[in-house]
Amino acid sequence: MSASGAFLARISALSWREKALLAASLLAVVAFAAARWVLMPARAEYARTRAALPARRAVIARYEAFRQGQDRIDEELFDQVQRMENWEETLLVGETPSAAGVFLQGLLKPLTQRDDTRVTSIRALPSVKKGPYTEVAVQMEIQTTTEGLGHLLADLSRQPKILRVRKLSASTGAYYVGQVQRKETVAVSMVVAGLSAAPMDEKATGGGVE
Repeated sequence: MSASGAFLARISALSWREKALLAASLLAVVAFAAARWVLMPARAEYARTRAALPARRAVIARYEAFRQGQDRIDEELFDQVQRMENWEETLLVGETPSAAGVFLQGLLKPLTQRDDTRVTSIRALPSVKKGPYTEVAVQMEIQTTTEGLGHLLADLSRQPKILRVRKLSASTGAYYVGQVQRKETVAVSMVVAGLSAAPMDEKATGGGVE
């Protein structure tokens, strides 16, 4: 008889109580093995995972705070870029201060084309370093009326390029034709300046056309 057959014969010879005791023992062995090799590792893994949750939550919270902070930084950077672009649109056009001066004179020319206004001279002044920018200015000598001067100053303030009247002096007089007084006139000397992104040429000097 084979070993397996002998084992089965011996089992068959046991009483029902002995068989029940044997079955209970086998179940206990299986339960112990399951607890030792399945349940206990799973419980340990669960305990490790649960213990790691606070640290993981802290990492997630830090990441979320960083992400929100980064979003704010990105928004602020975008706003700064937009403001910088808008600011640069107000600068005088030209790759050099001389070119920016020519552009400035081109802006001023149509503002003085009135029947009661006459430009007697205009000349460029030396450029001045203003932080990262260069201030470009021209000096104008004009004859106009008080009304014409008011219109000129108002037009300067409405320009898309930021222009600043750096210096202004005026003296009044009167036009005469023969012995007839016609109209009061104002002799004006003014310096109008704007900013340019062109690098300042240290050798540049102011010139002009009289």
